Amino acid sequence: MFTDLKDGRKLLDLLEGLTGTSLPKERGSTRVHALNNVNRVLQVLHQNNVDLVNIGGTDIVDGNHKLTLGLLWSIILHWQVKDVMKDVMSDLQQTNSEKILLSWVRQSTRPYGQVNVLNFTTSWTDGLAFNALLHR
Repeated sequence: MFTDLKDGRKLLDLLEGLTGTSLPKERGSTRVHALNNVNRVLQVLHQNNVDLVNIGGTDIVDGNHKLTLGLLWSIILHWQVKDVMKDVMSDLQQTNSEKILLSWVRQSTRPYGQVNVLNFTTSWTDGLAFNALLHR
């Protein structure tokens, strides 16, 4: 996945689908072409108010695993959680995407007495929250 995303073309394809706009891609195979594509991705994300923290074009082109996953997670949070879950959970009156998702998880796992989801780290270590979501 990291290799596939390095040149930015697949990311631009993804954003075309999410935004509904046509985004030009540089077809060359040099680092300059890849950087231009990834920088265009970052520009489109910024225009769509996607929160990116310390992620630059060189990070993606160089294949930095942690920051590439962070970029993908930001895209998922913005388009899936914020747009879809916010409509479903409009009564939560929250704006932070992670809080909205956490509230949904808490609501979904409420019938399971042994499951208490407080965060996205330690609350998942015993597997009960994950299984409760699957069961629900």
